[in-house]
Amino acid sequence: MLAIWNTAVEQFEKHQDFVLATIVAVRGSSPRHVGTRFLVKRDGGIIGTIGGGLFEARVQQFAAAALESGTSHFESFSFTGQDAQSADMICGGDAEVLVEFVNNDDQVFEEICRNLVKTTKNRASGHLFTEISVPVGGWSRNRTRHLFLGDPGFRIGGFPHDDRAVRAMPDARLLKPAQALQVEGLEHPVLLEWLHPTGIAYIFGAGHVGACVAHVASYVNFKVVVVDDREEFASPERVSEADEIVVTDFHECFSHLTVDEDSYIIIVTRGHAHDKTVLAQALKTSAGYVGMIGSRRKTKLIFESLLMEGFTRQDLERVHAPIGLPIGGETPQEIAVSIVAELIEVRSRKDRLKQLG
Repeated sequence: MLAIWNTAVEQFEKHQDFVLATIVAVRGSSPRHVGTRFLVKRDGGIIGTIGGGLFEARVQQFAAAALESGTSHFESFSFTGQDAQSADMICGGDAEVLVEFVNNDDQVFEEICRNLVKTTKNRASGHLFTEISVPVGGWSRNRTRHLFLGDPGFRIGGFPHDDRAVRAMPDARLLKPAQALQVEGLEHPVLLEWLHPTGIAYIFGAGHVGACVAHVASYVNFKVVVVDDREEFASPERVSEADEIVVTDFHECFSHLTVDEDSYIIIVTRGHAHDKTVLAQALKTSAGYVGMIGSRRKTKLIFESLLMEGFTRQDLERVHAPIGLPIGGETPQEIAVSIVAELIEVRSRKDRLKQLG
């Protein structure tokens, strides 16, 4: 998501209009969750994805029309039969999408976008409210209004009676990353998005497995940083879900990163030598999770080599290797699911400990 807000700020600086397409509600099966969005630039460039397939292609058509007309649109999509198969959705899934035209002179939203970037980079917390004032199937020239709440007392933007929306926020234990609110006394529904630190997944290796891990980890709200020494692999085209891409030699890769207890290190490079190089550096950090792909034999050889270099058995006990939960998967997609499932397990355990503490 950081890439989208960064691009929004860039468009404001270039005095270019753009469009944000955001999933605001889903019923049944959907390729992506509420709050997922992509940005369409005036030159046709697209940042992000809401799921691909026919679904995304249709939304892109509405986005192009919004840019042409300078209007926002709100559309409900229902998929059955062949449409569902083409859109990678199970029959019966519905999604509502706000296609928001953003004028380049919207100073309030520009300031909100800048604070969204700042909040995300600083791994702080905040809440973004979006008033959905366009009727389903309708178009509107009115600007979409937003409210951003940051640190206590800090707010930007707003809409009529937004205090009611703030009071209607669910308890923190029930708060979701994004959800639609129907608030009594408000004329329009509101999309509430909760920005909060959910862990950074550092993925070393942008090959088939790494790209799949980036996709799945982004889906479950990890901040995704992809690291590789090959620019042709570590590119926005291959890993569009990555919040950050770092192209660097693996021998010095950690000098470009900030790693702490909420960091999850996933080592899936293209070879044993690179895996060992990254792992040796990872073990010197305070990362809350370190996982390395590979067979038990490969893991044994790398561990023996690291022991000879001065690492201890206690150091190596931190490593999840082979990486991922044992679900029996073999394809890059299946391996990615097993890896991210293990990340979720570790993150959930840490969250429970925080609540108890």
